Amino acid sequence: MFFLLLLLITFSFSACGKRGKPLPPSLVVAEKITDLRLVVKPGVRKLAWSIPKKNSDGSKPVDLIAFKIRLKKVARELDSCRFCDEGFFDYKTINLLKPETGQQAGATFYLPVPEIEPDFVYVFAVVSLNSRGWSSEVSNKLALFALPQILPPAKVVLTPTASVVEISWQVPKLPADFTGKLFYRVYRRQPQVSGSRWKMITPTPLTDTHFIDVGLNDWHAYDYVITAVVNLEETSRESNYSKIVQIVPGDYTAPEKLENFSAFNYQAGIQLLWDPSSASDLAGYKVYRRDEVTGLEKTIAVLPPAQSEYFDLDLVKGRTYYYRVTAFDSSDRKNEGEPSPQIAVKYKP
Repeated sequence: MFFLLLLLITFSFSACGKRGKPLPPSLVVAEKITDLRLVVKPGVRKLAWSIPKKNSDGSKPVDLIAFKIRLKKVARELDSCRFCDEGFFDYKTINLLKPETGQQAGATFYLPVPEIEPDFVYVFAVVSLNSRGWSSEVSNKLALFALPQILPPAKVVLTPTASVVEISWQVPKLPADFTGKLFYRVYRRQPQVSGSRWKMITPTPLTDTHFIDVGLNDWHAYDYVITAVVNLEETSRESNYSKIVQIVPGDYTAPEKLENFSAFNYQAGIQLLWDPSSASDLAGYKVYRRDEVTGLEKTIAVLPPAQSEYFDLDLVKGRTYYYRVTAFDSSDRKNEGEPSPQIAVKYKP
């Protein structure tokens, strides 16, 4: 019997040595939240933080039931105590299982930011509460300023070229006493794609009122909107979307009008000559003819890029013919340039 008792005592001490000293239940709380931040979207501002995945002792699962939002209002002229621990009060308690405000999206919780009084800095912090009523350490502190509501940029202009859209817009009006910075964000979607949503294509905010969107699919429609973002330290505010503007990128630029076009009788026909086009994407030339009898113009030849002349033989003696020539490119649209000046020639073989 004594031997068995001694063995049990030895085993007990050995097991405790392997596990270490267990923490009292009152000290096992959710790990500290360290990423309290401001999330800004068009017309919306939210506090955001990651939901703790483990307890302070590394155990799982986290027995979370609520978040408590702590708030401190600091007068702008007394800003030296912005991040000290004094002055916080319980602003809001959120039942994580059935929140009356805010929402959980994946592993993140979002809470709308209240309107901030102009002469104050609002400092926020968050603690987690478990089912025993014990709270975690206080999160990092986030200081937010009051910022003006601004209108979105106006007069958004889109200029399409091959696989590219150039975008420009007008600067929105700001209050005269605003001391922060002004940025812009560009959003795009494809209306022909079912369920297409707005995608921000400028992860780095813009300071210029101009942006070039590249790598697009030609002859596919794209919608664009612009927002303005005002910023002061860690605080930002984004306007609503501007008016939607739709564009179809592609090569809309036709070759220039041909120069030095001439037409004259030559042997048994009428000879046409012109200077070769300098267009880099030249695909060829089109020759048009109208006669004085029918009055109808028709295409009588489509020529390759290397052929900048044409000899017309299908003619009636004594009849007057009217000629024009154009250049066209190799784009999907086959952009055709402005026609050359019309030349009238009476056929005299």
